[in-house]
Amino acid sequence: MSKNHFAQEIQKTQENPKNTRKSKNQIKIFVKSFAQNVRDDFANVIKAKIAVVSLLAGLLSLSVAYTQGTAQNLAQNPKSDFKRYELKEGRDFVVLKEPLPNAQNSVIEIFSYACPFCYRYSKILPKVIESLPKNVEFKPYHLEKMGDYGKVASQVFAVLLDKDKKSNITTKDSKSAFLKAQNAYFSEYNIKKERWGQGKNLQAFLHTGLDAAGVKIEEFYAALQESGVQEILRSWEAGYEVAIIQGVPAFVVNGKYLIYTKSIASLKDLEYKIDELLKK
Repeated sequence: MSKNHFAQEIQKTQENPKNTRKSKNQIKIFVKSFAQNVRDDFANVIKAKIAVVSLLAGLLSLSVAYTQGTAQNLAQNPKSDFKRYELKEGRDFVVLKEPLPNAQNSVIEIFSYACPFCYRYSKILPKVIESLPKNVEFKPYHLEKMGDYGKVASQVFAVLLDKDKKSNITTKDSKSAFLKAQNAYFSEYNIKKERWGQGKNLQAFLHTGLDAAGVKIEEFYAALQESGVQEILRSWEAGYEVAIIQGVPAFVVNGKYLIYTKSIASLKDLEYKIDELLKK
């Protein structure tokens, strides 16, 4: 999300009270996931435009700052020393008031193509997925309410996930169309700093993901109407309420237990937390 776009979202909130709750939640997700990377002048815009930012001050140091350091540490030092311990609710995880449906025996990652921390975690996720029991499914949930092309990105990812499913390909397979598109978007957004005209170049955005996956735009639009794709998109809607708790990425075990990213100390620790919560 660009500086100008973020300021525009704030203005929309001021002009239309009905958008207040939705916009505040979007701001929460953005602030929690990006606060450590914003420039000083951007931070001043936030302080000047939104009073609710002050309410998040205590949360930033607890979640966002640690999340950034944790993601870097996991990628750079995946073999950190580890000792088993008892997980505690409120410290290591939180029980969702409204569990995600149809999520038993699964690990869900709620992410956004426009999230730098999601990109960093993507470097170690293959190891996490590989360590999961055979009867446990890893499910990526894209967050459509983040980024200039959030909704379109969700549609692209849903189409490609459905395509993979029909070909009996999982997200840990190098042949995964979903994985190819995700890597392409992460690379363009985080390394090359591509923003695709900040919402004004839809075709370029689509080509980035679809070309990487080997899918033509015509095929994408046709597949978008299929029931399997629409079912995926509907299931992802529930991820929004989870994302506003601590930002993204967000890891949910069995649809019920949200792992506090601020508590993750290493790759082994993340694997351990998932394993323990799967037993609950």
